[in-house]
Amino acid sequence: MNKVGLIIGTLPSTYLRVAPGGIATHIDGLMKQLKQKGVHCYICYHKPFGVISPDVINSSRLGWVWSVLMGFLKLLFIRKFDFSRYSLDTNIKIAYYYWTLNRFFKRNSVDFIHVHSLHNPAPIALALLNRTEKVVITDHGFWLRFGFQSNQKILNALMDNFELASKIVYISEVALLKHCEFRLGDLIKLVKISNPTDFHEYPIRMKVASNRKHVLIFNGYKDSLYTKGLDVLLDALNNDCYLSNHIKAYFVCNQKAQDFLSKGKWNFEYEMMGPVPLSAILDLYLKGDILVTPSRSESFGLVYTEALAVGLPVVGYRPIIEEFSNTLGTYIGEPFDSNEESSLILTERIKKCLSTPFDQKYVRQRLIECFGWANAIHKYMDLYYS
Repeated sequence: MNKVGLIIGTLPSTYLRVAPGGIATHIDGLMKQLKQKGVHCYICYHKPFGVISPDVINSSRLGWVWSVLMGFLKLLFIRKFDFSRYSLDTNIKIAYYYWTLNRFFKRNSVDFIHVHSLHNPAPIALALLNRTEKVVITDHGFWLRFGFQSNQKILNALMDNFELASKIVYISEVALLKHCEFRLGDLIKLVKISNPTDFHEYPIRMKVASNRKHVLIFNGYKDSLYTKGLDVLLDALNNDCYLSNHIKAYFVCNQKAQDFLSKGKWNFEYEMMGPVPLSAILDLYLKGDILVTPSRSESFGLVYTEALAVGLPVVGYRPIIEEFSNTLGTYIGEPFDSNEESSLILTERIKKCLSTPFDQKYVRQRLIECFGWANAIHKYMDLYYS
C-alpha cells in the first residue's frame, strides 16, 4: 500500500526557483526525506504562486480566486462557522482551503496532514471537512507575529488550530517557554523536533589568509533592522575603531534595510544583498570569518546552524546560542541579547568570538548528530504512523 501525505505550507525552491525562507527550506528537506521513505507528498498553500506540478494543489491565480469565492459561498451555509471569530485575511484563507481541500479529498486519500505553521488556518477548514484525525502542526514561532497578544481574532485562530491538531511540533526550548507562557491549548500535545538540515550537502570553509580584513556576515532578511538586530550591529561596527578598520561586512537584508544603509554614512566597508538562493548563502559563508545576526527573537535560528556547518562561529540571540552550545557540547560563538545589551557589548562579543579557538570539524560532526535529518525523519514518521 502506497504511503501518502499532505504538506500544507509555503512552496520551497524546488517549485518556485527562488530563494526559500526558513520554513520553505524545512519543508523542502522534509519532503525529500519522506520520498526516500516511500511517502509521496502533495503540497498546498494559500498563495497563488502559479506553479503547475502534479504535486502542487491549486496554485494557479485563477484557481485561487475561484476557490476563495466558492469557499466563501459554501461557508455561508455552514451554521457552525462564525466569520466574526476571525479576521478577513484569515477568513479568505479558510475559504480557499475549504474549497480546495474538499475537491482534493474527493480524489485522494492521505495518511497524515502536516501544517506549517500555527498561524496557518488550514486546520480550521479541515475541521469543517471532518479531516482532523491525523493533523500535525509545526510551530515556527507563533509569538513572532507582531501584535498577536492584543488581537483577539489572531488569538482565536491560534487557539483553534492548537485544539484541532493531534500533535504540535516545537523546535527549540525558547519555543517551549513561549508555549508555557501563552497556553494556547493542552501542552500534552507538544513534541520537540529541532529543525533538521542535511549538513552533508554543505561545503566546508577552508583556512583563509590572515593578513586580510575579517569578513563579517549578517543574514537576516525578515524585518532586518529591528527583529534581526541589524540596527545594533551597525552601531557596533560604526562606533568601534578596530572593527571599522578591520571588518568587511556582508548584509543579507530586506529592501527597507538596504534603503537605510544607502542613506547612512558608514566608516566600514560593506556590501548588501537581497534574497538569494541557499547555494549563494553557503558560498558567502565560505569566505566569511563570523556570522553576526543579533536577533531580538528567534524560534530556532536556522541561519546559525547553516553558518556553523560551513565553519563560521556565530554571535546571535542569547537563548538560542546557549541552547545550541549546551546541545552540541562545544564552543560555537557568543550569545547576545539585543533586548537588554548595548552595541558596546556586541562589539566586545564580536572581538571575543573572532579571537576564540573554534573547532569547525567537531562542530559540524555534532551538528550532523544532533540536528541532522537521520534521526529527525524517524520522529516525524512516528508522529504520522504511530
